[in-house]
Amino acid sequence: MASCARNKSYAQDGKPETQATLVFFAEHKMREDEWSALFEALHRGIREEAAETPELAGGAQFMRGDRLASGVELSQPISVYVHGSCLLLPIVGSPVSGALGWVRRVHGRIEPFIHVDCEKIALELGPRTLGMNRERKDEVMGEAIARVILHEWVHVATQSAHHSKHGVEKATFDAGDLLADDAEVRRDPGS
Repeated sequence: MASCARNKSYAQDGKPETQATLVFFAEHKMREDEWSALFEALHRGIREEAAETPELAGGAQFMRGDRLASGVELSQPISVYVHGSCLLLPIVGSPVSGALGWVRRVHGRIEPFIHVDCEKIALELGPRTLGMNRERKDEVMGEAIARVILHEWVHVATQSAHHSKHGVEKATFDAGDLLADDAEVRRDPGS
């Protein structure tokens, strides 16, 4: 059955944007300020990366797994597992080996499960935190975790293992890459 009405259009222009739901599960308890810093950094990162990665243009909703009611149905859920302690301590630099984040491919499909290793991120950032107050440490760690999540989310959203030479799609991140979007670090790269 087709319907036609004057001065009304039921057709949609272009592809509708869809919003993913990222559900977070932290291995170690995170303070409210840490969650807030992470979610704020993710929102900023999505806005900045959506131009390069249209699959992120629909944005996302963030939910904490420890607050998720049973039986809730989610559209496009992506589980984010935060491994290790996200406590950022000023430490002397030491080489960090291994992945800061990862996703798995099963039968050619990248699964919607993102893993982030907070302890490795903290080791990478530790030398930069001397003199930072707690609020700034939360902000810096939130930005770094968000950067890793965005990288892995691009793999899930595009279903591609592709990496680039620059930006959030780089294969490896150092402290500078983790804080590439940080306004204070941009002003003073040595901070």
